[in-house]
Amino acid sequence: ILLLAVLIANPALAYNYPLSSEAIREAYFLGKATLDKRQAFFEPYRHNLQMPKSGAHVGLIELETPFACIVDAIAQTPMTYHAPDAEQNYLGKPGEFRVHVEIYFTATYPKPSDTAATLRNFWQDFKIHLKQDAEISSRSVHGKPIYDDSSLLGYDGATMDVDYDVKKIDQGAFTTIEVDTPDGQQVETTFSLNNLR
Repeated sequence: ILLLAVLIANPALAYNYPLSSEAIREAYFLGKATLDKRQAFFEPYRHNLQMPKSGAHVGLIELETPFACIVDAIAQTPMTYHAPDAEQNYLGKPGEFRVHVEIYFTATYPKPSDTAATLRNFWQDFKIHLKQDAEISSRSVHGKPIYDDSSLLGYDGATMDVDYDVKKIDQGAFTTIEVDTPDGQQVETTFSLNNLR
């Protein structure tokens, strides 16, 4: 009986789309929870990666599921934003599925010269792939520099956000994210969607 209860309970905690009214309300209460609770929720979505011996440091690969995107968006709303507002804003609307990557310069992968064109474009040398049974093509890729707080003109790396059609994501599959770096290295990590919402 206990095993049956676990098997029945687990799918409710797994990635599921489209989101029900109940799931949106759960996302609302997580978004309005304490910072510690939100950080604990997001921990399985974020894989921090070790510094390589050489080359650029792909320091973070994060999956942003439709549920997680709503939690994050609600965390930034004012106190006057309530659960019925969240249901109205998100129920029946298209969800987002995104991969977020943070790339940092290292001694063996120094930042390019501080020209506006280079600052705007250096992240385009990195290629991000999402694979389940096969590779899933992205809808859009956006990047921007990570600025160094100690200097108005300096920057430490870049963030990349890659958006995917949520309908193409296999809800029960392992999801591997690969990042190809300009110096020919490949950084990868795997997420189980059964462990995410």
